[in-house]
Amino acid sequence: MAAGDFIKKPDRRFRLLLIIQALWMTTLLVLAVWWGTLLKQQGDEIATLQTQLGVPEADVQGRLDRTLRMIEGESGTFIALILIANAVLLFFFFRDTKRSRSIEAFFASITHELRTPLTSIRLQAEALRDIEDNPGHTPYLNRLLEDVTRLEGQVQQTLELARIEGGGGLNPKPLRIRTHLQNRLLPQYELGASRIRFECNLEEAFVLADPSALAIIFRNLIDNALKYSSGAPASILIRGSAHENSYLLEIHHLNSNLAGLPKTPGELFERGTQSQGAGVGLYLVKTLMKRQDGSAVFNPRGTVFETRLSFKREKGDQDG
Repeated sequence: MAAGDFIKKPDRRFRLLLIIQALWMTTLLVLAVWWGTLLKQQGDEIATLQTQLGVPEADVQGRLDRTLRMIEGESGTFIALILIANAVLLFFFFRDTKRSRSIEAFFASITHELRTPLTSIRLQAEALRDIEDNPGHTPYLNRLLEDVTRLEGQVQQTLELARIEGGGGLNPKPLRIRTHLQNRLLPQYELGASRIRFECNLEEAFVLADPSALAIIFRNLIDNALKYSSGAPASILIRGSAHENSYLLEIHHLNSNLAGLPKTPGELFERGTQSQGAGVGLYLVKTLMKRQDGSAVFNPRGTVFETRLSFKREKGDQDG
């Protein structure tokens, strides 16, 4: 992902702000001209009435001139202050947008560059595990591989978060949800019965989902289950039911010990008192589901942490 991907959205927002500012100033000037014309007409009518009532014309004209000068001065000052305030706000917005572009470009570049050495470390660790003759070293190599894989996932998650916040989109397409989960996603997490155990009860149906986004969603949920389980293995029940226009996927972490959750799990940087992360994972799950015209709801209930993912069904899919 190139750093330039992050510039598109700020550019659009800046152009939109310029258009709004131009419309606002045009409206303001039109209103100022209208009010000025209206006040002048009313002043002329009052002067005419005063003249008809016998007030000397010189006095009437003097009062009218003073009133018009006061209106022009006060309205001109007011408009000038509004123009200055808008210019200052526009300047600060432009400066902050430019700074934000630089930070996002640097962030994207450094995160992207981390992927290559991490992949190299993982490949070397796998090679060492394959050629290592000492069984006592195997647990350490397995732990190294798990840590590198988790770090790769965190880098990918960070890149995805930055891409989404920078205006990147997804590409949902019809997926056979049960087939995709059981044949593509869940086998990646078969770490042995001592680490994690899945129980699946899924109806088959076509749903609209982005495969990469779906992989990130499950990686976050399963990583949380591995980190916050009261015992081994982490026990996960996955149920899926097809409805008329939607597909409900429920992921139950049955032996969760994730205590001290925030009041609104799924908000960015909101984390529980005992959380080891920064609150990014659940936020990313929620955001990715929204980008696929779906939704994500998190419901902690004692030792069960329930995640309900609602997908949009493919049109014309009635029998799955």
